[in-house]
Amino acid sequence: MIIAILLIILSVAFLYFGAEFSLTASEKIGNKIGLSPLAIGMFLVGFGTSLPEFFVSHIDAASGGGQIAIGALVGSNIANLLLILSVGAFFVPLALKSKELLDQLIIHFILCFLLLGLFSLNDSLDLVSVFCLGTLFLFYIFNLFRQMKSECKEHDVEIRDHNIKLFFMMLLGFALLYFGGELLVKGANDLCYELQISPYIVSSIFVAFGTSFPELVTVLIASFKKKDTDLIIGNILGSNIFNCSFVLGSIGFYDIPLKADLSIELVVLLFGAFYLIFLNLLKKSFNKFSGVIFVFIYILVVMNWLKLIKVDVLWI
Repeated sequence: MIIAILLIILSVAFLYFGAEFSLTASEKIGNKIGLSPLAIGMFLVGFGTSLPEFFVSHIDAASGGGQIAIGALVGSNIANLLLILSVGAFFVPLALKSKELLDQLIIHFILCFLLLGLFSLNDSLDLVSVFCLGTLFLFYIFNLFRQMKSECKEHDVEIRDHNIKLFFMMLLGFALLYFGGELLVKGANDLCYELQISPYIVSSIFVAFGTSFPELVTVLIASFKKKDTDLIIGNILGSNIFNCSFVLGSIGFYDIPLKADLSIELVVLLFGAFYLIFLNLLKKSFNKFSGVIFVFIYILVVMNWLKLIKVDVLWI
C-alpha cells in the first residue's frame, strides 16, 4: 500500500510540473498572437489542464479497465466546477456578464444535459457516445476558433528562437503529463486492490483531485496576480468541456461498461452549469456566497462517495 501511495504522490508531482510547463508556454503564445483572456482560458489553458485527464483516461481504458477513467473525468469536472471555481471566488469575484461567455456557458450546460441522457439510457460508453459527444466537441471547437480568428487577424506571428523554446517547453510538459498519468493509473489500481474497493470511487475522489491540480494552480496564480477573471472562468469551462466531450467521447471507442450509478454526480453538474447561466443572465458575479454554496454541495458529493466506499468494503 505504501508503494501505491508513493506512486500517486510522485504522479501528482509529474502532473503538476507538466501542467506548469505546458500552461506557461501556451499562455505566452496566446498573448503573442493577441488572444483574449477568455479565449486563452477556454482553449490553450483549458486544453492544457485537460491533458492529465486525457492521458490517465486512455491509459486506463487501453489496459482493459475504464472505471478509473470514468471516475477521474466525472470527479474532475465536479472538483473543477464546485471546488476550484469557488477557490477563485474566495479571492476575487468572477465576472459572468459577457455575451461571449454566455455562448460557452450554454455549450457547457448542453454537455451536462447530454451526459445525463447518455448515462441514463446506455449501459456502456460506445460508438453512440462517441458520435454525440464528438459532435458537440466539434461544434464547440468551431465556435471557439471563429472567435479566436477574429481576435488574431490583426496579429502576425513570427517564428523566433524564443517561440521555439516555448514549443519545446510545451513538449516537455506533455511528456511529464504522460508519465504522470502512467504512474497515477498504476498507483490507483494498486491502491484499489489493497483496499478492496471500487476503482470508480477511488478515482472519483483521489485521482480526480490529482488531475485537477493544474486547474487549481492556474486559478490560484490568476487570483493572486489579479489577472482578468475571464482566464479563470475560461480555464474551468474549457477544461470541463474538453474532459467530457473530447476525452470521455474518445474513450467510447473502447466500449467501456458503466458499472457505477452516476445520476447524483451528473445532476450536480447540470445544476452547477445552470447556476452559472442564471448568474450571467442576471449580470451577477460568482462571488463568495456562490462559492460557499458550491463547496457545500461538493462536500455532500464527497460524503456520498465515502459512504459508497464503506458499503463497498462491507460487501467484499
